[in-house]
Amino acid sequence: MAINEVQLQLVMATLRRARKTAGDRRLGVLVFGYPDLLVDRPVLEHLVGADLLRDLPERADAEAVREWHKLRPGVPVYDTLALFDRLGLDVTVADVAALQGIERIVDLNEPLPDDLRRGFDLVIDPGTCEHCFNVGMAFRNVCEAVRLGGYLLHVAPLTFINHGFWNFSPTVYPDYFEANGFALLHLGGSAPAASGQQVPFAVNPVQRFSPPMNGFLYVVAERTGEQAPVWPVQRKYRHMIG
Repeated sequence: MAINEVQLQLVMATLRRARKTAGDRRLGVLVFGYPDLLVDRPVLEHLVGADLLRDLPERADAEAVREWHKLRPGVPVYDTLALFDRLGLDVTVADVAALQGIERIVDLNEPLPDDLRRGFDLVIDPGTCEHCFNVGMAFRNVCEAVRLGGYLLHVAPLTFINHGFWNFSPTVYPDYFEANGFALLHLGGSAPAASGQQVPFAVNPVQRFSPPMNGFLYVVAERTGEQAPVWPVQRKYRHMIG
């Protein structure tokens, strides 16, 4: 899993919203999969400030991370949790395996453990649900971890063939959120240019459109209700149900 420039921009914007009600207390964050921080130093300085980056450690396995993500040599790979700690975040990492040795073992194909339900100010799914065959349960679990007044930041493939089991249609988000006590705050897309930079594109949430290949969806939502989770009906078929 990884956090790129687009995701980090959304993380910082969401934290600013959360701070309006949370004040200076440390925020509880749940991340699905240890997120490799794939953001160049100048962009990091712009988004979080140079002071927070002073003496920020680079990961011991930085070279392997650069190779895995096909980054150019010399791009710094900082410790994501060290940065999050400086941002005032208490982070729990959940994954199906202890790849970094710090993960809480959670299989999103199965119901979420009770102690993780409705417990976090911010839940970040940097690209997990598409790798779970029981995708409906996985998406429900990610949402169920968000407390009332908390936020979900979700990333999913739109046109990224064979990246995972699934690509997501944008209508997932308004349809699920409207039925499950969430307000959709942001729904956008981006795809890589030849330079490797992410190029944003507009997303129609419910109508057919032609997105670029290798596109991903970026979603931010706020939990505004406490109702028990339900499976939604896609809006274009709701008129068939009394």
